[in-house]
Amino acid sequence: MLEKVFGVVILYNPTKEVLDNISSYRKALDHLAIIDNSERLHAVQFEENEQVTFFADGENRGISERLNQAAAFAKSRGAKWLLTMDQDSFFSEYIFDRYLNCVAVFSGRNEVAMFGVEFESTEQREDCFSEDTDNLITSGSLLNLDLFEKIGEFDINLFIDEVDFDYCIRSIRSGLRIVRFKNICMHHSLGIVHQRRSFKTFKITSRTLHPPLRLYYMVRNYLYLRDKYGAEFPAAFGIKRTDLLNRIKNRLLYGNARLETFRYLLKAYRHYRSAKMGKYKY
Repeated sequence: MLEKVFGVVILYNPTKEVLDNISSYRKALDHLAIIDNSERLHAVQFEENEQVTFFADGENRGISERLNQAAAFAKSRGAKWLLTMDQDSFFSEYIFDRYLNCVAVFSGRNEVAMFGVEFESTEQREDCFSEDTDNLITSGSLLNLDLFEKIGEFDINLFIDEVDFDYCIRSIRSGLRIVRFKNICMHHSLGIVHQRRSFKTFKITSRTLHPPLRLYYMVRNYLYLRDKYGAEFPAAFGIKRTDLLNRIKNRLLYGNARLETFRYLLKAYRHYRSAKMGKYKY
């Protein structure tokens, strides 16, 4: 099995189900850091012990800064790998152990900056099979801490959204690999799913609707990264553009607060143009 594996789960106003989610991978880790980004008190309590450390300062510092904090903490304790998890993600029984084993037997793993998994339906095979990719989501990824300094910290300008994509791109530009295991599936939510009647087919369909503020970060950060890497990775940014337009369309067609959404989209463009990055400010 893979050795010296730490983990971090970043919270934001969690519910008690996060305790069950954490239990799906905690026992296989050498240590878990729980970092609370919540700005207000909540009812979920976490017990610290030799294998769990809890951090909370009452501030939302964003995903990128918290990941940097977790990486520094893990490296200071001799960790080689860092599992990064969202609060709503979890693995089915035995799947996380299988994931660690796939990494352990992977030829050339020392040249892989980050491993990741599928988060939509996939065949749960016993054997490991993988693909190189240019994009992994943060949740469920295993970060190679020996390569972290070479690549550089997560970009705090992004705050949330596209933090993972930026790290993947910089890893590839450094001559390293990003690898996804196709046989490993993690349960993960990309947002709140609503049932809406399609304007095209008139059938009831599932639509993921993101709040206006979240769309602000998606749009602003996409434009920021497109300027930096778009010419070098046109295919990846073409996929990103299509996905982003679809998210905006779903919000405007099937969500409420359309005027508020337009305002946030306009602010996203203005802030991108004026290089106003980091946490959203009016």
